[in-house]
Amino acid sequence: MNRFAIEDSFAVQPDRFVFAGRVLEGRAERGMVFEVPEAGHRWQLSVQSVEFIRKAGGSELIGLVVRDNHYLPGLGAGWTAELHEHAT
Repeated sequence: MNRFAIEDSFAVQPDRFVFAGRVLEGRAERGMVFEVPEAGHRWQLSVQSVEFIRKAGGSELIGLVVRDNHYLPGLGAGWTAELHEHAT
């Protein structure tokens, strides 16, 4: 299983949203389906890219970039996402 701890989230213009955090188990790759069971309606988003995000002080997080900009900053913080291979 691939699991990702969401620590923060924010919009990137014009139409991307980033869930920033750490891989807890497995891996995170472009094309995986990002699912958050704790969201109540089980978000299912395709990961557009995986980026490194440098925080103030030099530490880094992994950013899972999805195509959407309608979420509010901080959404999902403290939740754990599951990452699944994209079904073909």
